[in-house]
Amino acid sequence: MFWAFLGGVAASAVVTAAVAEGGLALMVPAYFYPKPGGDWERLTAAARRVPLVAILNPNSGPGSATVADPEYVRAVQSLRQAGGRVTGYVSTRYAQRPIAEVNADVRRYHELYPLDGFFLDEMSNDGRAVSVNYYAEVCEEIRRLKPAYHVTGNPGTHTQERYLSRPTVDTLVTFEEGTGYPGYTPDTWNRRYPAHRFCHLLHSVVDAPALTNAVALARKRNAGFLFVTDDLLPNPWDRLPVFWDNEVNLIESANRAAAESVPPRVDLRRRADGLGRLQLDGSAGRYIVARGPSLSEWLPLVTNLTFTGQMVFEPILWSAAPEVYFRAAVE
Repeated sequence: MFWAFLGGVAASAVVTAAVAEGGLALMVPAYFYPKPGGDWERLTAAARRVPLVAILNPNSGPGSATVADPEYVRAVQSLRQAGGRVTGYVSTRYAQRPIAEVNADVRRYHELYPLDGFFLDEMSNDGRAVSVNYYAEVCEEIRRLKPAYHVTGNPGTHTQERYLSRPTVDTLVTFEEGTGYPGYTPDTWNRRYPAHRFCHLLHSVVDAPALTNAVALARKRNAGFLFVTDDLLPNPWDRLPVFWDNEVNLIESANRAAAESVPPRVDLRRRADGLGRLQLDGSAGRYIVARGPSLSEWLPLVTNLTFTGQMVFEPILWSAAPEVYFRAAVE
C-alpha cells in the first residue's frame, strides 16, 4: 500500500505530478433482473472494492410503469449503500427520438428510482449543430432535476470533441464492440481531457489473457471507465462475465499501480468553522485517509471511493500541533 503524506496542518500539496496511466472504474450495463444471489448482488460486493457504475435498464428504459419495481429499488439501494452508483438507461436513437419522449423517460426514472445519473444510448457522433443542441437540451433537463446527476453518452465509437466541450455529457463511450480493441486508436483530442471523461465497453472477450490486455490498454488509452465481458450478441449485457471476479481483481490492482506510480496529491485547508478540509487529487480507486502524531502511529479517519481521482474529506479535526500528520492511499 502506498501512502501520500501530508505532515503538519499548515502543509499543502506534497506531490504535483499527473497520472500517466490512471486508475479505472467499472461501468456495467446491468441489463438483467435482480434476484437473490444474482448478478446485482455480485455488483454490490464489487462496489465495496472498486469504483463501479451500474446501468439500470428495466425495459429498454424505465418502461411505462408508474410504480417502481421493488426488486430494482432494493438492488439500487444496496449497490449505492456499498459505494457504487446507478445510472438510468435512455435511448435517443441518434438524436432522432423526440426530445419530449427522452425527457419523459428521464423524469420517470427520477421519480421512481434513487439514481446518480443517466446513460444516453444510441448517441449521434456527427457533431452537427442540430445534434449537439439536441443533447445539450437533454442534459439541461437532467440538470434541472438534479445538478449532481452524471450524464454518459454512448456513440460507441469515435466522436466529436464538441460533445464534451459544449458540454452535452460528462462521459463519452468511445468504444463499444466485440472485436478490434487491440488495434483501436483513440482520437488525439481525447488526451486533452481527464480519463473519467471516457468509457470503453468490450463484449465477446472469451479468454483471460484478452481481459488482462484490455485492462492494460484502457489505462494507456486514457479511459477512466471500462467493462469487459465474454457475453455475446445479440444482447451481450444480460449477465456478468464468467471472469467477473478476475476482472474486479484486475481493476483493483490497476488502481493500486496507478497510485504507486504517481502518488495522489493531498491538500489540507482550514475551514471558516475552524475544522479542516482535506482534498485528494489522484486516480480512481478506494482511498483511506488516516491521521497520526507520527509516521508510525495512525488512526484511520474515513474510507471512500473516487471515480474521478478527486475527493474531499471533511470535516477533519484541526490541530495547531506541528506533529499531526495525514496520509491517503488506495487500499
